[in-house]
Amino acid sequence: MTLRAIIVGLVGAVGIGAFGYFHDCVMNPHDSARLVPHLMPPVVYGALILLPLIANNALKRLRPRWTLRAGELAVVTALALVACAVPFYGMVHCWPSAMMLPHHYNRVRPAWSRENVLELVPEKMLADATADGGHALTGYVTGMGGAHHISPRAIPWGAWLPSLAFWIPLVLAISVATLGWALVLHRQWSRHEHLPYPISRFAHTLMPKKGEAVSALFRKRAFWWAAGAVFAIHLINYCAVWWPEFMIPVRLHLDFGALAPFMRPMVLGDGRRFFHPRIIFTVIGLAYFFRSDVSFSLAVVPFAVCYFMGILTGYGVSVAPGFSLFHNTKIFLYLGGYVGIVLMLLYTGRRHYLGVLRRSLFLSAQDQIGSDQVWGMRVFLVGSALFAYLLVTAGLDWPLSVIYTGLSIVIFTAVSRAIAETGGFYVGTWLMPGALLWGLMGAQALGPATFATICMVSIIVLVGPGWAPMPFAIQGLQLADLTGVHTGRLTMLMVGALVLALAVALPATIYWQYDRGIMQASNGWARYPPALPFDQALKMKHELKAQGTLETASELHGLQRFAHLKPNGTFLTAFLLMLAITIGVSICRLRFPWWPLHPIAFFFLGSHQAQRLAFSFFLGWLVKSCIQRFGGERAYRQLIPIAVGLVTGEVLASMLTIVVGILYYFITGKPPMAYSAAM
Repeated sequence: MTLRAIIVGLVGAVGIGAFGYFHDCVMNPHDSARLVPHLMPPVVYGALILLPLIANNALKRLRPRWTLRAGELAVVTALALVACAVPFYGMVHCWPSAMMLPHHYNRVRPAWSRENVLELVPEKMLADATADGGHALTGYVTGMGGAHHISPRAIPWGAWLPSLAFWIPLVLAISVATLGWALVLHRQWSRHEHLPYPISRFAHTLMPKKGEAVSALFRKRAFWWAAGAVFAIHLINYCAVWWPEFMIPVRLHLDFGALAPFMRPMVLGDGRRFFHPRIIFTVIGLAYFFRSDVSFSLAVVPFAVCYFMGILTGYGVSVAPGFSLFHNTKIFLYLGGYVGIVLMLLYTGRRHYLGVLRRSLFLSAQDQIGSDQVWGMRVFLVGSALFAYLLVTAGLDWPLSVIYTGLSIVIFTAVSRAIAETGGFYVGTWLMPGALLWGLMGAQALGPATFATICMVSIIVLVGPGWAPMPFAIQGLQLADLTGVHTGRLTMLMVGALVLALAVALPATIYWQYDRGIMQASNGWARYPPALPFDQALKMKHELKAQGTLETASELHGLQRFAHLKPNGTFLTAFLLMLAITIGVSICRLRFPWWPLHPIAFFFLGSHQAQRLAFSFFLGWLVKSCIQRFGGERAYRQLIPIAVGLVTGEVLASMLTIVVGILYYFITGKPPMAYSAAM
């Protein structure tokens, strides 16, 4: 770990934080391209490919000792990765709109103003819409810029400071806590359970060994043939987007729509995407690096889940097809899968986790525990306690604060486990604690004000767990382990990178939203969630009023709430059923070596992300199984360069579209044509 690696990594983190929102919502205002589209950001991994090839080859000619070593590349990559959580859904993207847009909706929605719904949440959670004579709100909605960009001094920063003084410590508390938790989990996952970490393993193959300027992989023809073929396919398709009259694209989307009439349950089960799969070379390549039963499960389980849901729907048992964060049986199925996965990973690593916990509390432990693990657990405990305390200061009762903190940690842990075990980089989750608690506790036990507060916190903290700091950090920690970098020190640096990226991303986001207007410089996801806490709280209020229990619900506090539990039977059954299935499959996998299904598939279930990845996971399973069956271990190892090449070609193609888009925008001032290489 050298000073130059730290500096380069922190500069990269600041650059990602500063440029992320501009790229996503100013350059590409129609939700067409993303700098960090998923947990394998091409801007980071593309740089990891190009740095050794370009910088090291140049430095080798000047002074060989100056070449970047594998450990330095790992540090740079890890710091840039954790910063990728900041500008998008994982953190900042929806913050300002969640704090200011409710005031706008209160103006244009009579039901809101009539019921005074904004008074349901603490005043410090919302920005001050009256600041600067009301221009803080109108300028934010309509935009203050015209032909020229506005000065940063024209923005009413004072309208945001009181609210940010609450939100920033809250988010940093849970973010730093999960980074400490990631440090504890990583040792168990990497050293004891030997999880594959396929994305990190791919990245490590690109790093030079000791005494080399570039990886030996770059000297293998098979690697370049595979990478070149994939890159050429995407280059042709990208050119076809710009010049459709001259170029014929290579079809990567397959059309099995003719089978839909014969598979009616699949259509009813919201599985239409299975009839239009896309070949994703990155998924096929990554599947080469983990167990075949995992890729088989990720290919089969989503199909089976959608088919089964379709059968239930055909018999009149609604499983709420489509996208809905509330009143949806699906989210409780997901919750059962998440909780089951986390419970089983805690069970299998119980000796390690209990030992670390004892040492962190200054008690003795049977096993030898590293100091970095101990401090990671202490950071986790203190950060979690601080997060729960800040929730209490926001008006939540302490039992609900503890439950909310636990749910948040379960979600972040499950996402991190998925990325470590499968490399399934495209993760979306519908789990909003407000919706979950409404279904499992009932409206009366929560009350509209408590419910709105919980939902408001969720918009800031949990609107995009698939881009949270923890799953990015898990990748960086594994890279550090593979290259001999001290993981404890790296975790401290990742906290610094996170804070630096946040320090530039938040004002940059607010600036561009004022310059262009939130309705122009944002995607739909930034405008949709801010209304959820109040729309759903209003619905709950009307429901309780109709039942004559509104006054009782509003007066409940603390443990009194649990005496008025009225869980939804369907939702509770869905949660318990999936929890039991996940734990049962996990136990079978531990007991029977021949067991074909892996429980991590119940993290994805039949989500649209799972449907997009399933066909490519199937291809990856099929290819790897055939190679191992007919070629053996020797053939498997000989073909690793081809698998790495498939991923490399797609990453470089994605990097190319980002670079071309940036150049095109700054030359013409117009949004570039959109093309997604990996999705």
